[in-house]
Parts: sequence; structure tokens; C-alpha cells
Amino acid sequence: MVEQKSENYGEKPSSKFRNRLLLSIIAGLVIFVALSIYADIGAVIQALAKFKWSYIPLILALSLLNYLLRFCKWDYYLRNIGITIKPVDSLAVFLSGLTMTLTPAKLGEVFKSYLLKRLDGTEVSRSVPVVFAERITDLLALLVWAAISFSAFQWGKEVLIIVLTVLLTLIAILRSRRICVKLLKASKSVPFVNRLSDSLVIAYESAYTLFRLRILLVTVLISVVSWGFECLAMYFVLQGFAVSASVLLSIFVFSFSSLAGAASMIPGGLVVAEGSFTGLLILAGISKGIAASATVIIRFCTLWFGVIIGLITLFLTKGKFS
Repeated sequence: MVEQKSENYGEKPSSKFRNRLLLSIIAGLVIFVALSIYADIGAVIQALAKFKWSYIPLILALSLLNYLLRFCKWDYYLRNIGITIKPVDSLAVFLSGLTMTLTPAKLGEVFKSYLLKRLDGTEVSRSVPVVFAERITDLLALLVWAAISFSAFQWGKEVLIIVLTVLLTLIAILRSRRICVKLLKASKSVPFVNRLSDSLVIAYESAYTLFRLRILLVTVLISVVSWGFECLAMYFVLQGFAVSASVLLSIFVFSFSSLAGAASMIPGGLVVAEGSFTGLLILAGISKGIAASATVIIRFCTLWFGVIIGLITLFLTKGKFS
């Protein structure tokens, strides 16, 4: 069942390119219109007209630094579970995976495992845990930034504690062979799941390795630095609107809103993340027009920018996966 899926997933990259691009355009337009209506489209247009667009290259560069460091983390994970491919191929797989950012908690990025399968025959079950490890360390990094900047807002503490508790509990379970062996044995008695028992064992061995303390500390550190760049991008977006917001406020707005979007399990965190960005900025005393406009810009320069890069990469490298 898994093998068949892997064959179908990469069949027509050009078709998936067009579909994903269309989805991105439609979703972006819907959110822009909704925010404009909420904040008064006239105020949004006025705010965007006054925005210092010279900040955009800097903001996009910070997003690129985030992607670069996350690629380093991806490649580091692969090497630790014995998957060695050329750096250029590893980068192609990683960037192509950004097309799946518009999935619940970005878990659609398991697409990268299918691309690895097509590239060199790596078992999907062996590399899938890398995607989950990426997401967990990303969330831990955002939690770190939200905790550091919490003093700027004094709001959302309960949410942060709940997310942290869930993540640490999940890591503790994955590191407990006794618990996981029992769960794997129990899965054999579940219809449909029992057929995947061998694949689940392979996946667990990869997950067990990826969450070793040394690897966890290294990858969380990489994640903290990488997401710090996008938190800083939020600050420069507000600077572009001549808003005198502190770095701490910018960090909290970005990290908390990104966490809210991920926790919602809505594809790309759409609506939830945008609502959080705009709401927190308004609570900080920023006008609706600027808050909505800042949300549109930061989401384009982080979320949509990544999707576009992924689509272009997939289109240019589709021959590698055919």
C-alpha cells in the first residue's frame, strides 16, 4: 500500500506544480480580501501605499536564511539515520517539500520521503520520522522564542504550557522502548494497521535515533536560530510601516501566531495564524489597517514565499524524480 502511494505521488510534478500554485493564489487572495474587509479596505490600501518596500529584500533574505538552516537540519537528520545523498539532491528534495507547507502542521512534507524513494530507493518508512522530528523541533524553537519574548505581552501563557507539555510527552514516549514496543505489538491486532507492522518498526527505529539527546539539542539549537530570522523579519515588517514596536513584541507576535497556526492543524495554519497576527498587533495598539497589512506582508514573505520556492524547485528538478 505504501509503495503504491510512493509511485503515484511523484507521477506528474508539472501537474502538481500548477495545482499547488493555483491553490496558493486562491488562498492568498481570499485571506487578503477577508483581512481588507475586516480592517476597511481603504485603510489597508493606504497603509500598503505608505509601506517602505525597500525592506522587502531584507525580509525575504531573512526567510531564505531560515530555509537554509532548516535544510542543514534536514540533511543532519538524514545523515544520522544513515541516508547519504548528494547535497544538491538533498537540497532539491528539501525545497520541493516546501510545496506541502499548505497542509495541517506541514505534515504533508512527508512528500519529501516519497521524493527520496524515487531518487534512490530509500524506504519511505525510514525517512518519514525526519519530517515529524523537523516539526517537533520547529515548534520547540517557536516556544523558546515565545517564552523569551513573553514579557512583552504577558498573554497566552496557558497555551504555551499546553503545547510544551504535549511535545515533551511525545518525545518521552518515543524515547521509551518499553512503551513503544508495547504499542507496536498492540498495533498488530488492529485491522489494516497490522499490514504496516514492519514499516512501523523501521519508522520507530529512525525516530528513536532522531530524538537522542545530543541530536535533539543540536536540532533545537539550529531551529531556534533559523526561526529567529523570521521573528526578526516581523520586526522589519513593522519598521516598514514606521511602527515603533519593540523587537520583543515582534518576536512574540510571530512565534505565538505561528504556534497557534500549527496547533490548529488547519493547512498552513490559514486563518488562525492570520487572525492571531492581526489580533495581537491590534491589542498592541497598532491600527487595524496597519495590522492587517503587516499580516499580509509577513505571511507572503514567509509562508507563500516558501511555497513559491518549493514549486519552482519541483518544476526545475522534476527529472530527478521521474
